[in-house]
Amino acid sequence: MQTDHENPESNSINLHSFKKMNLGCGVNLIKGYLNIGYWSNLEADGIYKDLAGNMGTYMFNHDLVKGIPAEDESLDVIYHSHFLEHLSYKEGIKLLHEVYQKLAVGGVHRIIVPDMELWIKSYYNKDDFFIDKYREEVLKEDFEIYQPRGAAFMGMLHNHEHKCGWDFEMLEFHLKRIGFKSIKRTMFQESSLINEIVELEPYSPLRAMESLCVECIK
Repeated sequence: MQTDHENPESNSINLHSFKKMNLGCGVNLIKGYLNIGYWSNLEADGIYKDLAGNMGTYMFNHDLVKGIPAEDESLDVIYHSHFLEHLSYKEGIKLLHEVYQKLAVGGVHRIIVPDMELWIKSYYNKDDFFIDKYREEVLKEDFEIYQPRGAAFMGMLHNHEHKCGWDFEMLEFHLKRIGFKSIKRTMFQESSLINEIVELEPYSPLRAMESLCVECIK
């Protein structure tokens, strides 16, 4: 993302006017959501409109380890894709609790993470189709050193500042403990709760293949 010449908006923009949040947004900025990312070359806690040509979008440059910037029980949707694995296990559990706290009753929580169970099964069963695809698309800069199946697995676990792996059992366990209801596993770009799911999840074959998608309701 080219951000060198971007300037934050004035403080007149009210963070609490947003009812939907996209946490750990990266470059995926969605209209109608407060997109929250954390870029070292942007002003901390600055609000950026139309960042990098994404017209009609807002991005709040905020470290989510410090908390979700919303009032309790104020949000209708909290979405995060390939963000939870960048937190430690305990930080991730804390985030799930905070999501519950910030959602209004009936609010929707959708989570996308790399599917640790898929990785383990692919490694153990020597299923090279998925691992080859990951190696070709994500590890291509160091393709030669990631030829062993185990090396590609470690590349997913430890590269890209990943700190924790998740499977459905782990997510379901913690979501239930916290109080979420109607917990279900879905396909990529599939949701009965979020109308704009296609905009939230731009399609790529690898992302669709590797992702564990879970949604639930407060």
